[in-house]
Amino acid sequence: MTTYETTAVPGQLTPPAPLDPPAVHQLARHALDVLMPAATGPRAETEALGEAAGQLAIALCAFARLVEADADDQLAEGEDVVERLRRASLHVHEHLAAKVPAVELEARNAGLVDSNLEEGLPVVGSLSAELLLAGGRSATVRLTHVDAHQEVEVGDGRTARLPAADHLIVRDGLHELARLLAPLTRESQPR
Repeated sequence: MTTYETTAVPGQLTPPAPLDPPAVHQLARHALDVLMPAATGPRAETEALGEAAGQLAIALCAFARLVEADADDQLAEGEDVVERLRRASLHVHEHLAAKVPAVELEARNAGLVDSNLEEGLPVVGSLSAELLLAGGRSATVRLTHVDAHQEVEVGDGRTARLPAADHLIVRDGLHELARLLAPLTRESQPR
């Protein structure tokens, strides 16, 4: 068993301080010890969560490298952290899609849309995108609020229903897109 040291006192907030690179590396090593066995062990119904755990451990290792990276390595190390967190998120979405009934997922999505609108937060009503494909081809796709962004309309008239895990990823992405673009839509304040 590995012993880890901390200056944290249970029940007390630690005052703000800069990141301590050795402590971050120690945390990353602990995450590897605790989380990686789930990612590398026998596959069972917890496979998606095990994969998420492994990606989180790797993300913490990448974060530890980012903390100490010189200016030339900041972009590569930062992108590695973001990519590992993205992968962990994808696996959590897979887990939710497998474990939570579709009716509950749809109700949750509708509830998020309604609560955002009640709080004055923007929601993507519909989105049309041109996907650039290999060979110079492209395809236009459309997602609408009417079907909670679950049906994809392809420019040639076809529609396809997104699998549950993909729908959760699209839902989160559209909420994030609305959050990022909302400030651009506000009227400018008089000076």
